[in-house]
Amino acid sequence: MNAAASSPDTERDALKRAAAEAAAQLVENDMVVGLGSGSTAAFAVEALARRQRQGLRFVGIPTSERTAAQAKAADIPLTSFSEYRQIDLTIDGADEVERGTLNLIKGLGGALLREKIVAAASHRLAIVVDRTKLVDRLGERTPVPVEVVAFGIEATRESLEVIGASTHMRMSSGAPFVSDSGNRILDCDFGPIADPARLDERIRRIVGVVESGLFISRAGPVFVADAAGVHRLCSARAHRGSPPILVIMGVSGSGKSTIAEELAARLGWPFEEGDTLHPESNITKMHAGIPLTDADRGPWLERVAAWIDRQRAMKQPGIITCSALKRAYRQIIIGDRPEVRLVYLRLGRDLMAEHLSGRQGHSMPAALLRSQIDTLEEPDPSEDPLTVDVRAPATYLANEIIRLLGASATVAGGNSLRRRKAYGEHDCSVDPDTPIPATSFADDEFPLP
Repeated sequence: MNAAASSPDTERDALKRAAAEAAAQLVENDMVVGLGSGSTAAFAVEALARRQRQGLRFVGIPTSERTAAQAKAADIPLTSFSEYRQIDLTIDGADEVERGTLNLIKGLGGALLREKIVAAASHRLAIVVDRTKLVDRLGERTPVPVEVVAFGIEATRESLEVIGASTHMRMSSGAPFVSDSGNRILDCDFGPIADPARLDERIRRIVGVVESGLFISRAGPVFVADAAGVHRLCSARAHRGSPPILVIMGVSGSGKSTIAEELAARLGWPFEEGDTLHPESNITKMHAGIPLTDADRGPWLERVAAWIDRQRAMKQPGIITCSALKRAYRQIIIGDRPEVRLVYLRLGRDLMAEHLSGRQGHSMPAALLRSQIDTLEEPDPSEDPLTVDVRAPATYLANEIIRLLGASATVAGGNSLRRRKAYGEHDCSVDPDTPIPATSFADDEFPLP
């Protein structure tokens, strides 16, 4: 009877252990490895200890006192930030993982601040979970832990409630929980979070807050274990090995700004509205209904390219809208920049006209729609675009673009296509130079409002 009662926990531990074993295979000789906290990360430490006994050479930086004790007991050599400022790879667990974006909620184990410091210093953050931790939106099942200083905690708590949190003091043995860094933790329930990057920023602006448990655009890969095996989900941020810069292209009325804003909210990436980079002379001509010439567009395209190059220089992802109607224009802003990925929003003429007729205050009058359609040169396969037919709501289209940027594969156990599709991802083993086909929807599948 007792064995039967404990069976689900035993099965879950077996899944966690399998995912941790897969993540541990990422560690190579002479790496500096961040050692996460919690029950799942503990399995990763066990796996690393076994690999060390087999001859693997690495040093670890633990994220908690408990992990440090486990690593020392396993004879894993430990180091610190006084010796190394950068970490090659961190392996940790998570309390929630958002499908597609791989944004996280972490910190229910109490090591929130140290975990984020280590994650921020890591070139890669590998996350190990079982499938129960996957959610469509962060906050569906788990509150956001917020580490705060003890002094003035009442005022800090009130400020968190002002921005929508239902707060609960983390307790331990009848007293407020004290983190390894000597702080308190408030568990904040916001419900499903539509814009986690903005919420994280608002939380961290509050005086008295040390750090939040929202980990935005940091994770990848994520190893998810279920009864069919271990699945590897890859981050959109690591698309083709580097932070991507998305150029959202299409004629006026295709929804570039709406979809780009949704992507920025989900991914937490910088977003630039390309039309704001037009010289004033271009804006005046467009308001007057005068089509722009190639000469007019030249300075604008150079400004778009300069914004892209700034993101590349900082090794940061980004999203910029740009009609990019001709291949020659796309050559200016994309050229041989490997980090840049073209996202083409393909829209029928009737729907474009419908969108334009309902917009107010836009610099592109409906009268110029014909000019844009006549100018448009649709990207061909050699440009490797992500092509999306705009027949669905912006939220769905943004999710689809994120799905196409990310990837997944079954790395152990079962290998069913149905199971891979259930995770909403592509296979990581796909050649990165293989074009991804366009996504399209039947006209009645997602009726427009």
